[in-house]
Amino acid sequence: MALHPEDAVHKRGIDVRTLHEVVSIDRGSRLVTVKDLRTGRFAEEEYGVLVISTGARPVVPEIEGMDLPGVFFLKAFQDGIDLKAFIANQKPKNAVIMGGGYIGVEMAESFAKTGMDVTVVEAAGRVMPVMDPEMSALVEDALLKGGVKVITGRKVTALEGDVAVRSVVLDGGGALDAKCVLVSVGVAPNSGIAAKAGLALGPRDAVLVDRYQRTSDPDIFAAGDCCTVYHRALCKDVYIPLGLTANRQGRICGENVAALLKGGMFRPFPGVVGTAVTRVFDLEVARTGIGTAEIERYGLRHVGSTVIKARTLPGYFPGSSDIVVKLFFENETGVLVGGQIAGGPGSALRINVIAAAVTMRMRVDELYTLDTAYAPPISPVWDPLLIAARSAMKT
Repeated sequence: MALHPEDAVHKRGIDVRTLHEVVSIDRGSRLVTVKDLRTGRFAEEEYGVLVISTGARPVVPEIEGMDLPGVFFLKAFQDGIDLKAFIANQKPKNAVIMGGGYIGVEMAESFAKTGMDVTVVEAAGRVMPVMDPEMSALVEDALLKGGVKVITGRKVTALEGDVAVRSVVLDGGGALDAKCVLVSVGVAPNSGIAAKAGLALGPRDAVLVDRYQRTSDPDIFAAGDCCTVYHRALCKDVYIPLGLTANRQGRICGENVAALLKGGMFRPFPGVVGTAVTRVFDLEVARTGIGTAEIERYGLRHVGSTVIKARTLPGYFPGSSDIVVKLFFENETGVLVGGQIAGGPGSALRINVIAAAVTMRMRVDELYTLDTAYAPPISPVWDPLLIAARSAMKT
């Protein structure tokens, strides 16, 4: 639930100062320098315990034309309001989305449903590169069926226009007409103020925190999209900026700051397995834990996989559709370390079972013996997860 500044002040007694920015941290003197964005004046505030929760920012490619009218990013709530108003007022006929990740493919559907001619440009060799190739192919097929053009393996080198964006230039020659451009090539942690203060940084230059959300300075904590998080399957600190992770980190951080001030016990952050989900037209897509991307990035030679195709419901039941399930597991022990799902309605939430199995280090044979629910409107007798687990047992 969102907390309005007025409620924070009057109902919770919190001294909230909007339109103020902390521009520097003096750890030696325990002072922060604060700029009043309305007046431009600076002031110093003393702290006993400091929490950094500066979030993340959109990655802005260093190419010409990023500042042209008609070019949008989508990070803050206001970004969405501005984009919606632009489409309503200007009624652009064609749009280009830079980036084929979660936000890119979701917005491609939204743009297409306004009647715009939409093209997704992804520099990698396939859309949704965080997913395995089998899943990426299904996402691209869903986009194409929805009337969205897809260009992969090419980069945007410039945006052209005079009073507003007019076209998107691609490497290797050629350009795409575009009266609206959405830039969605990822986010980066807002860790500059922490780095300037000499705090340790982790992967992707995110603020490095321990299991209690403490930074390298024991009197400074951090939480949310600006900092690292412990990955339970990889046993590593990683940077995965996701909503539930940020909320949970914030709660643990607050409890531990209170414990520090009162002399109580700290609570450790339990870690994550990187569960994420989206929908592209009628295709549901989800992943958790380790996949091929992590296997290749970290050289995980002990992890195997299996992939199956099944049905979301019994074949004779109305609404039944294809579902693809891929499981990842330790070759020697059979312990589940990840999974991916793509399919029709009713597919994606099955990822929560895999997330629970990965978190509890269940083996594939234990997943196979789960007493899953069966009724024709809900699932086949043999749920696709059980079929996938059986396949993994034979690998």
